[in-house]
Amino acid sequence: MSSSFSELIKSSGNRALRSNPPHDLDFHITKQGSDWLWAAFSIFALFAVFYICLFFVAEVKGTSLTKYTLASTLLIAMFNSFGYFTYASNLGWAGIQAEFNHLHVDPSITGLSPGVRQIFYAKYCAWFLSWPLLIFMLELTGLSISEEGKLEEFNVFDTIRSVLVQIVGTEFWVVALLVGSLIKSTYKWGYWVFGCVAMLAVQAVFIKRQFVDLRIRGFTMCMELTYLIIVWLYFIAWGLSEGGNKIQPDGESVFYGILDLCIFAVLPSYLCFVTQHYGKVPNMSMKMNMKNPLHIHHNPSDEEEHYEKEAQPDSVRNSGETQVPATEEANEEVQA
Repeated sequence: MSSSFSELIKSSGNRALRSNPPHDLDFHITKQGSDWLWAAFSIFALFAVFYICLFFVAEVKGTSLTKYTLASTLLIAMFNSFGYFTYASNLGWAGIQAEFNHLHVDPSITGLSPGVRQIFYAKYCAWFLSWPLLIFMLELTGLSISEEGKLEEFNVFDTIRSVLVQIVGTEFWVVALLVGSLIKSTYKWGYWVFGCVAMLAVQAVFIKRQFVDLRIRGFTMCMELTYLIIVWLYFIAWGLSEGGNKIQPDGESVFYGILDLCIFAVLPSYLCFVTQHYGKVPNMSMKMNMKNPLHIHHNPSDEEEHYEKEAQPDSVRNSGETQVPATEEANEEVQA
């Protein structure tokens, strides 16, 4: 009886690697790595269920600002649940020979040196879908909680330009890291550099928009600065795993998992809370800023005064006259 119960417990555990076993790989995730990924999936799935409930409540009696933030947060949780379900199930991967021989396995499965590493492209798909929504939430939060009295209204075109630049630049570096991870030669680092340059441009626009234009301060500013630092940790994680083959796929899954939980679970929840409790719907303007430094501004009152000075009927000299009329005193002297 006890032996059958223990066998039942073992059979009811994580069966992902038995159902989807890795093949033709030297470096791949193990059961411990899959267990951690299932834990991350459970957290994102729990967030998704929670936000589904809040979303339906907001649809009934919530404001438009609440609906936008909850919809974005819900979709982020769903996309990452999808990604980590695939990741933990040992699916959505490709085998790519590593560039460096920092890791060793004995005996070698493929007989290649360096060995073949398991590259999970599923997580890049989740990033590609999630990051635009996070950027939208950051912009919406900044607009709704910016300092009152600082601006009467926000320009729609400036907002669209800022969001588009950040989204396109972020999607670019995600794709750059994905392409680089699927290349076995040293040319993969060229795509890593492309991604870094794109991220520098994105963060320059973000800093200017959030801290200069919207003047975000306080704890939200600290959260956004932490966000900027964490983003660079993705590049470090890539360099240690897909790029440099320095850490095992299990360590890679833990590294990326912690970063994703911070960026796509903690940060969206904070933004949703702040926007809900302290945010206000911003006043938006469709007027474009068409300032021209060479344009000379004329004051209408000055022009009217100028015309009034020219049109004086009792002027001493009228237009076309060549002689100044004599005064009354001069006429009396002449008669005397």
